[in-house]
Amino acid sequence: MLEPIMGSAVKERILLFILTHSNAYAREISGVMDMNYYTVQRFLHQLEADGILYSRLRGKIRLFEFNPRYTFLPELKALLEKVLKYLPEEEVENYYKPRLRPRKSGKDLRYDRS
Repeated sequence: MLEPIMGSAVKERILLFILTHSNAYAREISGVMDMNYYTVQRFLHQLEADGILYSRLRGKIRLFEFNPRYTFLPELKALLEKVLKYLPEEEVENYYKPRLRPRKSGKDLRYDRS
């Protein structure tokens, strides 16, 4: 929906994911969204360079979050919230609803959405 503004549907999906999960890392986004890892990583770094996101290390994982100093952050979040309202419910359930309970112990951690 925001592809003409963002320049890419991938950017929109990444920002929606971070909006709904508060923070995320490249492997998590690529696994859940079924996108190429290197493409996600490239866009995350591009969004960080643009000042929209910032990252921090948690152990060996680089987590990305919205940059609270980004001038248009409230407007961007409002726009993304509006997009979420117009997405099909199935898409929202599959991609943008964070897990509310921990994984079952011993469960395979690889994402398999087949």
